[in-house]
Amino acid sequence: MLGIALICTVFVLWFFHYLWRDWELYRVAWKMPGPFMLPLIGNAYCTIGLSHEDCLVCVLLKLILAGLLDYLKVLCHKYPSPMRFWLGPRLFVLISQPEECQNVFNANECLSRDDIYDYIKPFTGDGLVTLPAETWKDHRKFLNPCFSLKILQSYMPIFNTEVKTLIGRLGQRIGKGSFDMYDYMDACALDVVCQTTLGTQMNIQKNENMDYLDAANSLLATMTTRIFNPLYHSDFIFNLSKWAKMEQKNSDITFGFVDNILQRKKAAYKKSQPSDEQNNLDEGTSFKSPQLFIDQLLKLSMEGKYFTDTDVKNEANTIVATLRSISGQVKRAGREGYESTALITSYCILMLAMHQDMQQKAYEEIKGVIPKTGDDVKYDDLSQLDYVERCLKETMRLFPTVPVVARKVDAPFKLDKYTIPAGTHIVIGVMEMQRNPKYWGPNADKFNPDIFLPENFEKIHPYAYIPFSAGPRNCLGMKYAYMLLKVIMVHLLSNYRFTTDLKFEELRHRVDITLKLTQKHMVHVHRRE
Repeated sequence: MLGIALICTVFVLWFFHYLWRDWELYRVAWKMPGPFMLPLIGNAYCTIGLSHEDCLVCVLLKLILAGLLDYLKVLCHKYPSPMRFWLGPRLFVLISQPEECQNVFNANECLSRDDIYDYIKPFTGDGLVTLPAETWKDHRKFLNPCFSLKILQSYMPIFNTEVKTLIGRLGQRIGKGSFDMYDYMDACALDVVCQTTLGTQMNIQKNENMDYLDAANSLLATMTTRIFNPLYHSDFIFNLSKWAKMEQKNSDITFGFVDNILQRKKAAYKKSQPSDEQNNLDEGTSFKSPQLFIDQLLKLSMEGKYFTDTDVKNEANTIVATLRSISGQVKRAGREGYESTALITSYCILMLAMHQDMQQKAYEEIKGVIPKTGDDVKYDDLSQLDYVERCLKETMRLFPTVPVVARKVDAPFKLDKYTIPAGTHIVIGVMEMQRNPKYWGPNADKFNPDIFLPENFEKIHPYAYIPFSAGPRNCLGMKYAYMLLKVIMVHLLSNYRFTTDLKFEELRHRVDITLKLTQKHMVHVHRRE
């Protein structure tokens, strides 16, 4: 009896300590619109339905992933922005108005990434995606020149070569039924990003170096589990689970891979100084060979300009992760780089497969710029592909690779009529905002590339469209992504015509760090006559 009384006393004391510590959060939350919450779990119950046959943790995880987007959509329609909801003990303020987004993205009080990004560090380390605001500013300043237009142009031969390998693989699918386009795009994007970032031919498309890909995929599964399972937010509990050992093993593989490359590069660097071409970073001339990202970082490190070896490894992993995801904003949580590219092109091909007239229009534009199928795409060709670019932009509007972006408030911050206290988590509903009829018209849920005609797009608030985030902490690889995406689309549509059995209104999505299509990107491929 005494033991029960002691436990109850400790619990009550803990509860009041917790309430006192976070009183300011509760005070502000009480004033804001939002759904009814339950003690301890907050509003997590709203995302959960009844299905699946699995262990309880897996059931909850799968249901939350499947229901999160639907729940955010309900919130955006039911409550005015900004609104509040709780996931466990964490207060989230959800915004879906471009004016509010502009305020948040440009506020010094909101430059920090949300704590949730810490869970991708096993893949990226302390890189641009995860760094605190002050350190991020220094890294970003030194990294900006590494993505200059002159350097990006030097990657065009790599883009063309790897995409042609993709074209050959897709040719083997002709007449063999539908397949998931994403599987092919993912391998291609990873090969491209590893070459331009690390200078290494991974040949994932040729089924080589699969241990690296398997490790990256396993890290994704671990990070997804940890992010969406509140129990695993505790380091103590997570370290007791099977996931912790898997995470450490796979993190050692990915970091070890980059470390081996770095050591070889350092040895070569000491033997020979950079060429005049590498030292000349102005925009006026072109490089004769690709200027690899890791070489740029190593140069900064060897010259004593801020970067340590650890910084080089972290940023290299971050860029591989980020450019694979965008190229999704690291995407599968650390694969932000190559996964984004794969997702965008897979969604775009699926949309064009559903809209044959638009696919034909894109094809005719491509043939007008590059008449001969198989010719390399040149940088000057890219600016002439207006309709292809509009198709890509419309794809990213409807299917942003990162449908929800989170920031953490570092200091009291004025948002609308509320003063948001430090420690609050701000969530930007990117997908909801980019499909809001208020900004995009009554057919906002339909695929319409002409929304991005200059005369139409100029009427839309600039922060109503943020596929690469916005403000000072926007995506560093945005230009890289657009270049690679256009090269891929040129080669795909020049060689093949795509069809699908899927219907737009049947598409269902879930959040797996990035946006995922439940039905997969199933298409048929046909050779053009």
